Amino acid sequence: MTRDFAVLLLSITQLSSANPLPGHLKFAPAKFSPTLPSTGGPTSLPSTNLTLQYIALGRGIQNYTCASLCSAPVALGAVATLYDATTLAKTNEALLNTMPGKAVMIPPSRDGYDLPPPANNLRVLGHHYFAADSTPTFNLTAVNKILFGKKNGDIPAPVGAPKGPSGNGAVDWLSLVEKPDYSESVGLGQVYRVETAGGNPPAACSSTGVVSVQYAAEYWFYA
Repeated sequence: MTRDFAVLLLSITQLSSANPLPGHLKFAPAKFSPTLPSTGGPTSLPSTNLTLQYIALGRGIQNYTCASLCSAPVALGAVATLYDATTLAKTNEALLNTMPGKAVMIPPSRDGYDLPPPANNLRVLGHHYFAADSTPTFNLTAVNKILFGKKNGDIPAPVGAPKGPSGNGAVDWLSLVEKPDYSESVGLGQVYRVETAGGNPPAACSSTGVVSVQYAAEYWFYA
């Protein structure tokens, strides 16, 4: 190797280190365990003594019923696809926390939901829906686990939370535990819904029937 070539190679290496190529995602150092987000407000969700298992990015709709014109919408339930964001949370939790606000603004396609990068590479972990008796259900089909939940806490989303395409604001943050005296949950005991984006209905109904509002959120599962 000539001296001139060696100097050129060293210069290129130094330039690359000082100016990484644009568009390349830089992940933060891996953490042993992500930290459940907090609103920073005066109240907080109930704590848990269970162990974190999975973190999902949820994308779907919140449903409401309108009995008459100008009446207040009544919550009917939700339907969402859950994408496995566990690894992303461990490598760059701050980046994950920006995903719900970005995801909710991408209109659903005929094939489902499109997510912003790097969430567009996440696999489907399962689905969230409400059973016929209105029990919130989290069916993690990819890992053969399911939680039949019952709400044990809720707090308003932080001021400044993404309002979603409807502009009506973000739904509450929630804690749900295994519903007692119900079909047995498998491998899950509690879930938190945090970092919500969108999902709130209008203040008054402009028509009758079901109103669906786009939303996204993070779901943290414990067992």
